[in-house]
Amino acid sequence: MLTRHRDPRIVPIEVWDLVVDGVALYRADRGAGYGALLGRAVESLIDDIAVSVSGTRFPALCREVARVVLVGGAASEVVWANARVPAIHAAHGEHIAEAGGRAILRRMGAQGLVVDLGQSRLKLSGASRRVYARDLARIPVSMRPVEGFGRAALIDWVAGALGEAADECSPEAIVLALPCELSPDGALGTCSYPWRAGDAIVSEMLAAAGLAAVPTMLINDAELAAVGVAEQRVIEAPTLVLTVGFGIGGALLLRSAP
Repeated sequence: MLTRHRDPRIVPIEVWDLVVDGVALYRADRGAGYGALLGRAVESLIDDIAVSVSGTRFPALCREVARVVLVGGAASEVVWANARVPAIHAAHGEHIAEAGGRAILRRMGAQGLVVDLGQSRLKLSGASRRVYARDLARIPVSMRPVEGFGRAALIDWVAGALGEAADECSPEAIVLALPCELSPDGALGTCSYPWRAGDAIVSEMLAAAGLAAVPTMLINDAELAAVGVAEQRVIEAPTLVLTVGFGIGGALLLRSAP
């Protein structure tokens, strides 16, 4: 059973293709000036002048951003500089989404799995922590329009990892973070993986792992990171959580109390 997890404290912000200095963030050079570039991106959100390749309309709440928290596997490489708003690197930022997933499971009163399907690695947290690297030869970065090459391999990869974790400890629930936009009813948007918008691939992954009957909460990966940030520190002013990894994601955290 799939359910879209929504947290009233958190507003997803699709920043991956926000344009700064004529370049979309996902194409921007990750060199020494990347932190300053991200700072200008955040300032464009605050000034309500942000423009994205896909034409995303950014919520008015973005104008209230007072600080930034950087998380994700590549966040430690970002040097924040010359921005009007301060930024910090979250403690244990690479694992912050997993901490958010465990917090959701605690609120559910359930033992289970936290599954973070990143665009370069699959991370599972259950009885133990497991990390699986994406094989780009078998599951290549998907082109547009989506051709679906590597889709079967993706299902096998995720289902195999889920099965290994479930054999170690049978889950009562699963929190599954995905690197794509999710509609209010949980329909998938596109990303670098070979699924089309609205694809039912998550149900196929769970069925292949023998976990179709396990209650599964779907959440965007940046939103889950924001849950983890809220668990880690007190948030009293709107804070933009930026996930820096294979790509760039964002979620606006309004407060830390549930």
